[in-house]
Amino acid sequence: MRTYEGEFKIELPREKVWNFITDSNKVGPCVPDLIELNVESPNRFNSRVKVGVGPIRGKFDLAVELSVVEPGSVMAMTVKGGGMGSGVDMKAEATLSDVEGGTLLKWRADTSISGPIASLGGRLIDNEARKIIEKVFANLKSALDASA
Repeated sequence: MRTYEGEFKIELPREKVWNFITDSNKVGPCVPDLIELNVESPNRFNSRVKVGVGPIRGKFDLAVELSVVEPGSVMAMTVKGGGMGSGVDMKAEATLSDVEGGTLLKWRADTSISGPIASLGGRLIDNEARKIIEKVFANLKSALDASA
């Protein structure tokens, strides 16, 4: 199990950020290297993404579910799926708090990877996983900033 975390400020009221991050139609397109998106419900979507870790490159199919932990302030996201003989299981949580000039979004993701990708070694996986997760949250921030 590997853990990644970070935070960023969004210059929007918490209610607007909350409504965005708990909506599959808005969060789904923020997935990096997205090939295909199928929104099943307001809190569920499936995606196909391009993945490249070291010499292994291909496509992953992911099932994503968003859930409310504390209305208006804490949401969770589970991601399960795989491809190329490898699998990923991630549980992420985002916490929103009011700060001067907007909202602070703190996130944490606990990730488990299996299969050939897992055999590449911790440092390589950590670097790529960190890039992908940070890209998800950077895309969220960009989408939120654009909606301001």
